Amino acid sequence: MTRSGFPCETKGHVCLVTIIRAVCVGMALEAVTLLALVPTVVDAAECMDRFPEGRYGIPLTHSAIASVKPTLDGFSPLYVQKLPVAIATPADCEYVYTVDVFRLVESPTALFAGCIGDFDGDGQPDVALLMKRQRDGRVLPVVFRSQGARYDVTLIDHITDPYGFNENASVWPGPFCHPKPPNGVFEPELGGKVTVVGDLFTIGWLTYFWSTAASRFDALLTSD
Repeated sequence: MTRSGFPCETKGHVCLVTIIRAVCVGMALEAVTLLALVPTVVDAAECMDRFPEGRYGIPLTHSAIASVKPTLDGFSPLYVQKLPVAIATPADCEYVYTVDVFRLVESPTALFAGCIGDFDGDGQPDVALLMKRQRDGRVLPVVFRSQGARYDVTLIDHITDPYGFNENASVWPGPFCHPKPPNGVFEPELGGKVTVVGDLFTIGWLTYFWSTAASRFDALLTSD
């Protein structure tokens, strides 16, 4: 039975609804068959395998956060909120993106807006966070490179995401962390090649890596 009260015969995902329509000329009665799609929603929880915590959002209780709290005077952390995602089949997970799953918020949630990786290859977990500068409200990525009991702080002064975060402040541009390639060579699809010593992180259109020679984070264009 449909919401309108008409009988419904389901064939696959198609509901055949027969109604009687009165035709004004001669008041003839005409049977009309309508096709109404009956949506099937599959639990999208398995899509979360594409966005593991730590690489896509940091739990507030994560050891890298709890042991040495990464803070920066004049900045406050941002958080991400997970959204429910309705998909038709598990295969549709490949079409689910971060913009479908996460929303950037200022109120505390279960996840910091950032990720954890060993960026400089020293075996210690480093942290990349999206933070808000209190004096002017500007949102910037901040990287905390572990130095034992403290962090070396790098401020990334730009977010290259013109059709995402730069247009809509609720879109999370990253940081999203990626493991170091097995061969130690990072080759983005848009071109370029670089040898890396550790994990990488993406913010908007750029993916960052630690340059040992320059003692800084460099970036390659990885999206447009």
